[in-house]
Amino acid sequence: MSDLSPKNKRIAFVGDGALAEQFKVFLKLSADDYVVFDDHSVKSKSNAFPFDDFPKYATKFYWIIALGYKHLRKKQVIFEKLKHLNGQFLKFVHPSSFYSPLSCFNDGVFIYPLCNIDMRVSIGAQTLLNNSVIISHDSTIGEVCFISPGVVISGNVTVGNRTFIGAGSVVANNVTIGDNVIIGTNTSVTKDIPSNSYVIGNPMRYVKKIELS
Repeated sequence: MSDLSPKNKRIAFVGDGALAEQFKVFLKLSADDYVVFDDHSVKSKSNAFPFDDFPKYATKFYWIIALGYKHLRKKQVIFEKLKHLNGQFLKFVHPSSFYSPLSCFNDGVFIYPLCNIDMRVSIGAQTLLNNSVIISHDSTIGEVCFISPGVVISGNVTVGNRTFIGAGSVVANNVTIGDNVIIGTNTSVTKDIPSNSYVIGNPMRYVKKIELS
């Protein structure tokens, strides 16, 4: 699955850091295929615009919001603004990944190599799955999540919005994870996690409650 733009409509990146560079490689883009909205790139690239100018061009491009796991709230704000302005979003699944035709991926989902997505999985808008993520049947992943490399999510799992799951973590069957959750690297999640929590470890332990602005 790769919803690439027609030739008369280029791709626009909001943000032009390391994440955007990875996306460009996966999509095999040349400089003529895209523009960027990033203040750091304006002085050095002819195809760059100031970051805050993106709403002016909402219907002109297909959009990729290339903001990483540290900026999930900001990413959601940008997504909602562009969607309100009738912007369209590219979604991409790397050819080496498997996904069931019974699964559903929403606007702006980006899936890296070697992932495996089982049947009746729903992945919310603007969520990113990094390398080698496995999601089992009947699971729901919320909007604007970041799932790190090697994560295994078992069946019938629900993950809320703006949740980060660290590399190598395993989520057991029938677990519900709330919104704005941070799950540290190599965590074994065997019970529900309320919203606004930071957890880590095997066995899992709560580090603190968090409040994301």
